[in-house]
Amino acid sequence: MKEFVELFTGLQRAHGCTYVDKKGSDGLKIKGKSFVKREPVVDQLWQNHLNGIEPSLGIIPINEDNKCIWGCIDVDKYTLDHKEIIKKINAYTLPLTVCRSKSGGAHIFLFTNNFVPAKLMRDKLTSISAILGFGNAEVFPKQIELKSQDDTGNFLNLPYFNCKNSTRYAYDNSGNAVTIDAFLSSVKRITPEQLQSLKIERPQSEFSDGPPCLESLTREKLEDGRDRVLFQYTVYAKKKWPEEWRSKLSSFNHKYFATPLTDDVIERKKKDNKDYGFKCTEEPMCNHCDKNLCRTRKFGIGTQVLFPQLSDLQIVKLDPPIYRLNVDGERVELKSEQLQEQRLFIRACMDQIYKYPPKLKPKDYDIMITSLLENKEMVDAPAGASKQEQLSQHLENYCTMRTAEGSTKEDMESGNVWNKDGYHHFIFSEFFHKFLHRHKWTEKYDVTLLWLLEHNGCDHVRMTVGKKKISVIKLKEFEKEQIKIKDRTFKKEGVY
Repeated sequence: MKEFVELFTGLQRAHGCTYVDKKGSDGLKIKGKSFVKREPVVDQLWQNHLNGIEPSLGIIPINEDNKCIWGCIDVDKYTLDHKEIIKKINAYTLPLTVCRSKSGGAHIFLFTNNFVPAKLMRDKLTSISAILGFGNAEVFPKQIELKSQDDTGNFLNLPYFNCKNSTRYAYDNSGNAVTIDAFLSSVKRITPEQLQSLKIERPQSEFSDGPPCLESLTREKLEDGRDRVLFQYTVYAKKKWPEEWRSKLSSFNHKYFATPLTDDVIERKKKDNKDYGFKCTEEPMCNHCDKNLCRTRKFGIGTQVLFPQLSDLQIVKLDPPIYRLNVDGERVELKSEQLQEQRLFIRACMDQIYKYPPKLKPKDYDIMITSLLENKEMVDAPAGASKQEQLSQHLENYCTMRTAEGSTKEDMESGNVWNKDGYHHFIFSEFFHKFLHRHKWTEKYDVTLLWLLEHNGCDHVRMTVGKKKISVIKLKEFEKEQIKIKDRTFKKEGVY
């Protein structure tokens, strides 16, 4: 267990929990309940994971110092040939380890023997995912920086759950499943210096001055996505040969497509004189996209403004909730209206990460946000942060601070608490208007009263005070030592 813990260490103040349920409607992806728990990562959690005791453990790779010792490309496809992935990795001599994920996809790990900046790990894995053909896959760490002590980042489910009979195992170089002992003894770990100098050598092609996606897609004859790939090539050709680009389309069509598009399609493309930008987010280009490299290419995206990649929506269970979203790997914190309305979302990006995303069509933005909400991750609120927890604390403070020694029922009308037979008694309106408002309480009168009655053990009783009957809140005395308010006594003045 010690070796496993050292290999996958990450954030210590929180961790992920996953209960496996069943296969989804597609018959492939394993569904389950996943959430972030704000509790330390103790030894028992690791032991339970390896023993197969649910929930399985998820670790957040970025630590409190915004560094990590491992990263991962999460390939969310369920018809993968893991041996082919390993073959590609070996061809590029990359220091990676492939594991089967709980749903049958692939977790492609990179391990270092010492901590490195999260940004460095993320940048290298993003480039690697593009060369492997998984440019659209999720990369861990999801963030390059945690914004505060309250930010928990995103977790990845670890391999070797129920290690003696696990379906989440690593593969050796031949594509064979290995035991946890074999995995730990053979795992590749590189130094921070080796990671820094790691370069992905791309084979030279006629597109080495253009988008990396074209470079990767044209290594083999294409059948799928021909029209979209031709569009991408047309944008490239217009940049490189502004006067001659039309003459290049037919040649590209016959050279790189297994079944060339018809001549009339090519002729229609030649008549389109509009200037378009690259469509980096569309299939199949997104699977081979390397934005950082593309910007350095002479005929790449250059200064073209692309809508950022939005991923990993977290909802912190506060009232109202807080939404945290990764925007190209940078953390943005939003209110519901900022997530709902694109104009406000853009403003939040400007204020927090100093970026100005281009505006999408309203329909496209709505589809994107809907997808994020469908795949949301729920995060428990910090202890004491919920409105109900705050109300409980206010109630205790009020009852212990406003209890006067020798007080009577009549004192309640002045905002004091009367104690009798082990119970606190007070008038709710005095508590609400004079105490809660002074502490900037914003919930409505009736909601606050309902919470006291439903969640705080309070009863609503009628009591005769003087000559009138009034409504009084009654609850058991708090066990903590009370602060007694004593009447002040004064010495008699001397007679002169």
